[in-house]
Amino acid sequence: MRKFAACLVGAGWLLTAGCSIHGLTGDTMISYTNEHVTPFAMSEGDVAQACETGVSFGQFLRSFERVTDAPRRASVVTGLSAALCAELEAWEAELRHLRALHRSDVAEAQDARIEQQRHHRTAAARYLMAHEGAMAAFGDKSCPEFEEGGDEALMLLGLLAGVQAVTHDRAAGGEAGVPLTIPPKVARLSECLNDDQWWGVPGALRAAVWTSVPGSAPEGADPWRVLAEAAAKGEASKVRLARAVQILAAVGAGKDEIVRSAIRAHAKAMTTAPDPAWRLLDADATLVVLHTSDRLWTLAQGHRTPMGSLGTFWDDEAESPDDGDDLLEDLGAQPSEQDIAPEAMAER
Repeated sequence: MRKFAACLVGAGWLLTAGCSIHGLTGDTMISYTNEHVTPFAMSEGDVAQACETGVSFGQFLRSFERVTDAPRRASVVTGLSAALCAELEAWEAELRHLRALHRSDVAEAQDARIEQQRHHRTAAARYLMAHEGAMAAFGDKSCPEFEEGGDEALMLLGLLAGVQAVTHDRAAGGEAGVPLTIPPKVARLSECLNDDQWWGVPGALRAAVWTSVPGSAPEGADPWRVLAEAAAKGEASKVRLARAVQILAAVGAGKDEIVRSAIRAHAKAMTTAPDPAWRLLDADATLVVLHTSDRLWTLAQGHRTPMGSLGTFWDDEAESPDDGDDLLEDLGAQPSEQDIAPEAMAER
């Protein structure tokens, strides 16, 4: 906006040295994205719309770097949003792969696996772009001095994007070439953000790195305890992103009991409405949890989590009719004689 204002000073602003209609348009679009599009999308909570916006709008926005300053802050959000689309497609291909395995369809399973890896590669590249945008905007050597109101949130999103870039690149067999130096850097820079202010996510990111990079945890640190505490902070603040980080770390480490327990906890916490300003992040966390549940259900039963059943599993013990009060009492009333079948009345 400073450049935009400078170009408007004096008569004949279009002819001012260093200014052009394209540059002015770019400055306006970048400013509008940072000040209005991003907070609006964050409050909407529609992950599918957000990802499509990133796909359709991201290249257009980034192209303005040809005529004005590179839209580094805006590229964090558009890159991350576009990555969500590829991530969702990778998840669907993974479920198709698991269903094919469940019915012993080898060719279908192999095809779905290849498709899954391709989507993981795309997701990794887009997450990497978001991460690099944040690092270009704020630096990656020491804690930055945040200037604008949303800078800390963008830094947090950039760190999340870095971890996700590494995760997806691993799933793609390293095809995206994401540097493995990112996780230690994320752990270090997460110290620059207030854990209580940002829903426990900085601490969750550090602990997740500790679980995946041998020897990276401080002496005596228990990453699984830190992850559980971070998830609890997120639930208390109504932005449950740390729970998703905990689940992804547990999946990567093969901690099935933690995965199940965390899914149940998230499902229970969903009875509380999310923070209205951050519905998108909370909704994305729920999609991570739901996909993890879908994977478990599909491995065991050949289909994803039934509607309304998030937080439950196929092998949960069914309630016995003998437990507690009579089941009819749960309906709030005893049956009248009119409700009893005629055959039963005759037997009386």
